[in-house]
Amino acid sequence: MTTRTLTMPRLGETMEEGTIAAWLIEPGQSFKRGQPLLEVETDKTVVEYPALGDGVLVETLVAPGDVVAVDAPIARIEATQWEDAGTPSPPAPEPAATPVVPEPHRAPAAAPAALRATPAARRLARQSGVALEVVTGTGRRGRIEAEDIPAAGPATILLLHGFAGDGATWAALAAALSRAGHSVLAPDLPGHGSDGTVPQGIDDLFSAVNRHATGVTGKIHLVGHSLGGHLAALYAAAYPDRVASLTLIAPAGLGREIEVAFVHGMAHARTGGEIAHLLRLLGPKAATLSTDALEAMAKTLSQGRLGVLAAAIAGPNGQRIDTLAPLSRLPDRIPLRVLIGRDDRIIPAAHLFNLPPRAAVHVLPTGHMPQWDAPADVAAIVTGAIQHV
Repeated sequence: MTTRTLTMPRLGETMEEGTIAAWLIEPGQSFKRGQPLLEVETDKTVVEYPALGDGVLVETLVAPGDVVAVDAPIARIEATQWEDAGTPSPPAPEPAATPVVPEPHRAPAAAPAALRATPAARRLARQSGVALEVVTGTGRRGRIEAEDIPAAGPATILLLHGFAGDGATWAALAAALSRAGHSVLAPDLPGHGSDGTVPQGIDDLFSAVNRHATGVTGKIHLVGHSLGGHLAALYAAAYPDRVASLTLIAPAGLGREIEVAFVHGMAHARTGGEIAHLLRLLGPKAATLSTDALEAMAKTLSQGRLGVLAAAIAGPNGQRIDTLAPLSRLPDRIPLRVLIGRDDRIIPAAHLFNLPPRAAVHVLPTGHMPQWDAPADVAAIVTGAIQHV
C-alpha cells in the first residue's frame, strides 16, 4: 500500500471550499472502493465523498465543522489503485527500538457523534432558534433534514416608535399583526407617552429597548420607526443572536439632513396649535387629529421631557445619530427591510441610497409615517418579512 494525502475534493464548478460535516469511518479502520469516507457540506447541499480504492484511514487532518479550501489536505490514507491524483507521502522513518512497557488496558474514549445536518436545516434552525442537538434526523444515517426542524410558533414583534410619539402610533399595525396570531409589544419609550422619565440621551432609550427585548423568550422581530429605527438597528447589531429580523420604517440616521425645526419644535411645543402645524409635516393622516388629541399631546410635551433628547438627535448641522454604522455590523443572516415614504418631509427619501446593498427597500407613496398613511401596505410587508424568515 502507498501512503497518500487525501485532499478536499471539488464537488461543483463554483466550489472553492467546503465544511467537514462528518467522518464516516475512524482512523485505523479499513474501507473498500466506493465506501463513503466523509460528508462534505457546501453552500447548497451535503455530499458523501466515496473511496476511490481499497485502503485504511491513517489519520484525519481536519475535524467536523472545519471549513477547508479545495485541494487542501484533509486526511492521510494507505491505499492501492487509488484513482485520484492524491499526493503520495514519503514513508515514515522506522522508529528506534525502545523497550516495550505494558500499560493497563483502557477502553478507547468514545468519540462524540458528529452532528450531521443539511445546509437548509442548519439555516432553519438558526432562524427558528432551535438547537440541532435536540432534533432527531430522518435523513440518511440520521442526517437532519430541513423538514426535521420544528416549525416556528407565533412570532414576537417589538415595535419601537419615533421621537415625540408613543406606542399608540402603532395601533393599526399592531392590530393587523395580532390578527395574524403574533405577539406584539409596543412600549412607550422613556420620556414618551405614559413613561414620565426624562431621558438624558440615546443610551437611556437603548437600555429601555434592551429591558423589553430581554423579557421575550426566543428571538424577536424588530420594527422601528424614525428614531425607533435607529434604536432597532443598534440593538440588532449589539445582540444579533436575539434578533430574527429587522424592519426599519423611515429610519433616522441614514444621512445628515433632517427637518431640525420639527424635532426641536415638538420637544418645546406648548399648545395644540403649535403641534398641529408641526404634525402637518408628517403626512395627511397626522393632519386629521382632533383638537382634543392635539391638546392632550401638548399637555404631555409641555412637561419638557424631550429637550435633552432632541439635542442629542439633531443640531444646527443636521442629524447627530448614525444608523449606517450598526447596519454595517449586522450579520447577513438577519433579514433587513426598509420602508421609505416617497414624500417624507422630515427625512429625505434619498437617504435610501446610503443603505447597504443587501437591504430590501420598499418606497411607498406616503410621508414620514407610512404606518399611518398606508397601514395595509405596511402590515403586508411586515407580515411577509416574518413569514419568510
